[in-house]
Parts: sequence; structure tokens; C-alpha cells
Amino acid sequence: MKKIDKTNAEQLQADSGFYYNADLGLPTIISKFPEVEDILEKLHYMACVTVQINHLSKIEYLYGSTIYTELLKTISGVLMRIRDEELRKEDIIVIDLFDVDSFIIFLSAPRKDHTQLLQHLETIAERVRLPIEKKVFETFYPYLKQNARPSIGYALVLNNPMVNNLRLITQLINNAKKMGEFMAIKQDYHSKFNLQKIIIEQQINTVFQPIVAVADLSILGYEALSRGPAETEFCSPLLLFIIAAECGLSFELDRLCRKKALERVRHMKTNKKIFVNTLTMTIHDPEFRGAYLSDLLEDLKLKPENVVFEVSERLAIDNYDIFRVAMKDYKDIGIVQAHDDIGKGYSDLERVMELHPGFMKVDISFVRGVDKSFIKQEIVKSMVNLARGIESEIIAEGVETIAEFEKLRELGVTYAQGFLFGKPGEKLIEKIEGFS
Repeated sequence: MKKIDKTNAEQLQADSGFYYNADLGLPTIISKFPEVEDILEKLHYMACVTVQINHLSKIEYLYGSTIYTELLKTISGVLMRIRDEELRKEDIIVIDLFDVDSFIIFLSAPRKDHTQLLQHLETIAERVRLPIEKKVFETFYPYLKQNARPSIGYALVLNNPMVNNLRLITQLINNAKKMGEFMAIKQDYHSKFNLQKIIIEQQINTVFQPIVAVADLSILGYEALSRGPAETEFCSPLLLFIIAAECGLSFELDRLCRKKALERVRHMKTNKKIFVNTLTMTIHDPEFRGAYLSDLLEDLKLKPENVVFEVSERLAIDNYDIFRVAMKDYKDIGIVQAHDDIGKGYSDLERVMELHPGFMKVDISFVRGVDKSFIKQEIVKSMVNLARGIESEIIAEGVETIAEFEKLRELGVTYAQGFLFGKPGEKLIEKIEGFS
């Protein structure tokens, strides 16, 4: 029998779980099988795009089924919007019956030339990939702290009167998933190649965000922040450094960002401090220590005492004795050391105890809503007391509201940084006229 037995199909549909996924508001392939089959027989071929969210099972095991279902709903909604905006409303979106973290988009018959679909199949898959990949990263990063790239595949099957339609469509889905696995690997290599190109061609732009004195809003200095090329995945600084870490290019990227930041300041003509982020490993860079750095700063007309290296918590310091020896080359010429994201990592207190930084930047998690949280207030207060004891200065990161600012001032925080005072920009803000 060429078509699937209708009696069997109706029996499967009698179970609502086979027919419709109420949690996601999407049908399963069983309920849409007659429509899918009609496309196959009308065109004499069928094409589909598959979307596999491979990291969802990990989230379910770590955070439970409620969070898992909510995230799956989010992706389902995005796919429906993509279908409405980028594809055709006649295209059929279903959730995979047995692979529950996968979606299938069966492409409907074109209105005109029926071979047009064949010519644009890869392009159609790319139109699905770009928005869904961005949304998956934004949605999953708070849970996984990594770049959770979905697998987007596509395939084609020809109608064959010798083979049951159900088998043909199953083959189509399996082939699309295999293509998705291949395309995900290809995209990883593509990202690495593009990042290497950015580093070679030095396509990094530096923007600056002001750091202000809490007492009178005078500007202490500016944090230099790096951005990749616009209209690429690397325009997100978070994704830029995550991909660099995944590709083993953290050192090369960090080195370039530091170099570009210092060169950019040359044209700024400012006597304020410049805070430059640096990974712990790049402190050991032999081409950027001692006399070389001193000569570079002189060439750039920068006072060493106005340069502050922010040591990131992203990589732990394994040997403090070696790190102190490396930092001595910087301190000897007057460069100040700051520690970023204090309170975020397990080794923060050890870093403070071992290295006595000139500045300690309180992580945004303790600043956000500090005016409403007694616990956060007590933690910030203890950091302020610690800073005073070791002759360091506290900088509160991520200040967004006047209420947060006023509470931080009450707690004795010396300096602050955040959107309340100004967003990162290419020009330096000379003074704070009022809160933005």
C-alpha cells in the first residue's frame, strides 16, 4: 500500500500526545502527515529544514523540566515568527515525535517554478539559522555559560512509487539531521576562520565607558571595551570572547584588544585613567613587558600611571609567585593593577589577598538592585571595608538606576560605572551633566 494506512493514523491521533504538543502549541508529524504526504505526491519530491537544539537535554537535567519546557516554548515561538517573516505560511512546522528537542519545517510547493525550491534550499536553511542561532545563544547562555549552537540541516527526497511514503519522509528527516550535524561543524570552523581573519586584519574597534567618582560625579577614567565588526556574530563582545576561548585564540585576541585600546587613546588627548582588560595569561606576554611597554607608552604619549590593567577572572591564576614576578615589570613603570568582577568567582578573596590590587571592581550581580537587598548591601559594605584596609579603591559595575547609585554612595563606594552615567561610545565624555 503506497499511503500510510488511515486506520492506523487515526489510532495514533487518538492519543493526544501523538497528535499535538499542548506545551509548545505545535502539532506532531503524525497529525500533519496527510498534508506532508500531499506535498510529496504533488511535487514528486519533498524538502525540509530541521532544527535540533542539542543542549536542551543538558538544561533539563541541570534545572528541571519546567525550565526546559519554557525554553523549548521560546524556541518554538521564534520558529513560528521565522516561518511568518522569512518563509511561507504554507510551510508546515512540526515537533519531532521521538526526538523532542528537534523541529521540522516541511517546505510547501512554490507558486511558480517548482524547481525554484531546489535552487534556494541552502539559502532557506540559512534564513532559519541566523535568527534562531542568535536567540539560542541569548536564551541559553545564562544557564550553560557557553555558545550553544543549534544544528540546522536540510535535505531533499524524491518520490518513489516503490517505497512507502512514511519511509521516504523518515529518510528525508534523518538526512536533514545528518546535514545539520555537518553544517554545525562547518559553522564552528567558519567562525574560527573569521576570527583569525579579524585578528590578522586587526578589525577590532574600541569604545569607552566612563568611571565616575560617586562623591561628585567627576570622571576618574574610562574602561576600554572591545567590539568586533558590526553585522557579524562578533559584534557581541560576550560571543567574541567565548568563541575565541572555544577556538584557542583567547591570547591572540586579548593581545590585539589591548594594543588597539592603547593606540586608540593616543588620539583622545586625555589625562584620565584608561582601564584596559587583560587575561591573566597575557600578563606574561614577553613582547609586552618592561622596556617594550615603557617605550610603547612613551610613543603613544601615555603616562604609565594613567594605565590600569584589569585582570579578568575568566582564567584562574595557578601560581601567584610567577604572576607577581610578571606584574613587577608593569608596576616598575607605574602601571596600576585592577581586579575585575570581584565576588563573581571562587578565587576572588585569594586574588585580593595575594596581589593587593589598586582597584577592585564589584561584580554587577551585587550592584543590580542593591537598594532593595539587605544581603547585597552587607556584601558591598564588607568589600568597601576590605578595600580601605588594603588601600584599594572600589568601583561598582553596572549601575543603572539612581536608587542603586544613592545606596552605593551611602555604603561608601568610591567609584561607579554603568549606563546611568553613559553607554560605551567612541568619544570620551568629559563630564557628567546629569544622569542619562
